[in-house]
Amino acid sequence: MAKTRKPPCELLLPGAQVWQSWMGAEGASCLLHAELSAEGARFGKDAQRRVLALPSVHFWALPAWLKGQPEHLRSMALLHLERMGIKAEDEESTVQVRNMQGKEGAYLTRILALKDLPTSLTETARLPDEVTLHALCYPMVQNSLTIFRELGRLVVAITSGSQLIYCTPLSANKLDVNALAELNNICLQLGFQGVLGRLESIVLWIDEGDITQIQRVTGLAAYRCDMPAPTMPERGSSLLMPQDVTAERQSQTRRAKTRFMALATGTVIAAAIALVATLTSLALQERNLLREKVAVLTPRASRVMDHKKAWQEVAPAVDPTTWPQQILLHLMEPESSKEVSITHWEWTPERMSLRGRMPDASLAFKYTQELKSIEALAPFALNGPPPAFASDGSASFEMKGGPGE
Repeated sequence: MAKTRKPPCELLLPGAQVWQSWMGAEGASCLLHAELSAEGARFGKDAQRRVLALPSVHFWALPAWLKGQPEHLRSMALLHLERMGIKAEDEESTVQVRNMQGKEGAYLTRILALKDLPTSLTETARLPDEVTLHALCYPMVQNSLTIFRELGRLVVAITSGSQLIYCTPLSANKLDVNALAELNNICLQLGFQGVLGRLESIVLWIDEGDITQIQRVTGLAAYRCDMPAPTMPERGSSLLMPQDVTAERQSQTRRAKTRFMALATGTVIAAAIALVATLTSLALQERNLLREKVAVLTPRASRVMDHKKAWQEVAPAVDPTTWPQQILLHLMEPESSKEVSITHWEWTPERMSLRGRMPDASLAFKYTQELKSIEALAPFALNGPPPAFASDGSASFEMKGGPGE
């Protein structure tokens, strides 16, 4: 069965003179990928995990014996830094505290604190996933003092057992008497603090210095060897992160959110415009169809109006409820109509006028009253003056009416 290939990791670190890019798997030795420039470096595109190893000038890497409970080591380390005049915030991204060894309630602790210095990245499109101290990327000789260069500057790293406990750049530009005096002074100070164990040798990863002079001045065995290849730090071995990297990552997150919101807004607007355009197109199509239908129906509508007018004209003759004969029949419905003589009658669907004669006044009055009670004649609201008497004892009457009168 084929083994799953581990994702490539890239390690940027300060070489002797220029920044270097190394590739490798977590916890394994790396291979040199490229040499960059002395001014700064940038990550490549292929790596799935990126680690930035900063030079020692970016750190305070100090050992200290701290007394107390192990869970209080961080608080005590911050107090130790404060006593030394180093201001550091109580954050995992700023200060890293490691318990190296314990003895009688005291713990030899390595305090690693980031200085507020700009990171040497020439491009911020790809930011590091982790940041660590450069010296922590190498397997160092036990109980030794190792000297190497970072971007042209001499650096000293001191181990207690196999663990790095101290690292700092030297003020001397070359490994001469002044540099050796500085090394002796560092060892003397660490000895006073009780944090320096028994040193066994001085390891030179540079082609500089007189071995004989170094052994005579320091009293330690010295030898020269090639600088080993760095080891890719394990994931999560460091939570340190410079402030400018954190600020840039937050800025990128805000820009990404802004781009996403702009893209989402643009998508919604485009969808709304497309919807409006579609609805407008459908409305235009519907309007055109209606116009076509209206154009087809307009001639028919004029003919319909002509038919309607013709029907209205003949309605009185064909509508059983409005036949003239039917109206006359309604006039003859009262019981008293047997004695009536109609002398004048005019009728239209909107108005009616009636004059007649009765043998006497009582029958005329009765007939006019009975006409008012006939339901079919109610729309005409017939009314008129009282019956008029004639010399022969008969009476004449007149009734008129129409809707709304």
